[in-house]
Amino acid sequence: MLAERFTPLRAALALLLGLAGAVTGVAIAAPAATSVGPDGTVALTVVVPLAVPESDAGFIPADALDQYTRPTGLLTRELDAIIDRPVVIAIDPRIIASIRILGSSAPASAIEWLSRLESASNETFALTYADSDITLGLQAGSPRVLQPESFDFAIDPSLFAEAAAQTPAPTPSPDATAPGMPTSESLLAWPYTLESIAWPRDGTVVTADLSAITASGYTTTILSSANVSRDEGSALVRVDGGTAAISDDAVSGALRTAVASVSPEDWVSAMATVGSALDAAPATVLATLDRTVPITGTHLAETLSTLQADPRVRLTGLSQLLAGSADEATLVDSPQPAASVGRMAMLLDAESAEIRFATVAESPSAITSPRRLHLLALLSSAWLRNPAGWLTATDAFLTDSDDLRASVQVVAYSSFNLLADSASLPISVSNSLDQAVTVYITVRPETALLAVTDSRVELVVEPDSQAKGQIPVQAVSNGTVQVLITLASGAGVPIGAPATAEINVQAGWETPIVLVVGIIVVLVFGGGIVRNILRRRKPARPVEPTDD
Repeated sequence: MLAERFTPLRAALALLLGLAGAVTGVAIAAPAATSVGPDGTVALTVVVPLAVPESDAGFIPADALDQYTRPTGLLTRELDAIIDRPVVIAIDPRIIASIRILGSSAPASAIEWLSRLESASNETFALTYADSDITLGLQAGSPRVLQPESFDFAIDPSLFAEAAAQTPAPTPSPDATAPGMPTSESLLAWPYTLESIAWPRDGTVVTADLSAITASGYTTTILSSANVSRDEGSALVRVDGGTAAISDDAVSGALRTAVASVSPEDWVSAMATVGSALDAAPATVLATLDRTVPITGTHLAETLSTLQADPRVRLTGLSQLLAGSADEATLVDSPQPAASVGRMAMLLDAESAEIRFATVAESPSAITSPRRLHLLALLSSAWLRNPAGWLTATDAFLTDSDDLRASVQVVAYSSFNLLADSASLPISVSNSLDQAVTVYITVRPETALLAVTDSRVELVVEPDSQAKGQIPVQAVSNGTVQVLITLASGAGVPIGAPATAEINVQAGWETPIVLVVGIIVVLVFGGGIVRNILRRRKPARPVEPTDD
């Protein structure tokens, strides 16, 4: 009976073994009779992630897209292996947005690749942007699953001029977008067949994460089987009030090994493990492929073709699995590593500080939106294969955050001399951002020798420049006063580091100095007048006779 099962699969394996010169000694076990469905088949749903290698860029650069979408490029090989097959594609939205944001400058190969993907008959759903790790942010303190804020800062109208010229102008509206121009929503829009599916990394979910995932708008979560406790190995369960599709770790692991196999012999051995895993699996199985290492496609197509050809395996869509009845299950908490959570908490703290700092800018989103995309790129699951590189990249993010928040600050001062009873202190503020900022200057004396008559002076500083704010002060008594100079945004957020200056107050010296200067002026001018008068009164010298 077992010899009659998986016959096409065994034939395919034998053919590959013949090419490798090792046909004998391999057997693929079929699912046992207790694990098959009523029609005698195993319903297998396979989810394939469509993503790119690790990068700290919010958008995939044009040269990388060109390389990935060439005939032998990574994305082309991935799509070739899965397009129009009965497998589910989980798409990284960063790929779509990165191609669309380039407008007329997008590589032709990338545009063609995107068109092929859109025409695919596969079931699809969206990964998080850059395939960012869902639960690492949640466990580090984020109340919601991290998502992009806006792409407006990156839209270059010149790249869409041709499309705008060909698009009829709409009825004028104060909030209308220029015709032909993309929006943040349109850059991410895609005809997904499945919506609101969250796919955290395997074995990284704790109970608190589920409520945060639901609050973020997801209705179904894909969990690895080791992350739950369930009866009879159900592929669809209810856990903590939410719906979860359970990925079978044994089958998924075997398929991942088969796909990543280097040699034909390794692939045959891995496929034998796939058969053993299916033998122990229930009638309905969900399997997911690896998302930490880019799928090379070396054996992805062969693996799927072999499964498709076997009558004992019925490849189905995720929608069919989700339409079934859900059993009750219990979550087995599987927290992220403490070191990773601690590092992520530092990144979130830095981002929060940047959001507060951005209130000083004319367009806060032009600061926070690209930084959010940068953060999501650093959370990509692809970084798991390069942990040392991830630490370096996150260090750079934190350094950039410090530099960003120091881009608006008080220019350093040593001391001022205040010789009048009333005067203005000139406080210079520098701005190295590419947009104007509005700050409020506050000067606080440490002693009562000096009184500040306006404690909050507004100052607008243009991009990449300096400006001076005049702070009115009143001298109370003579002496030396230390003053603290601080900046704040309109929202009251402290900006930059406080600065100190020493004020040498010499109250009452203004009048004597003016009198002395006046006397000197009178003496100078008076002396000149007297000299001129005396010169005029002096008799002229007689003219001496000269020989003709």
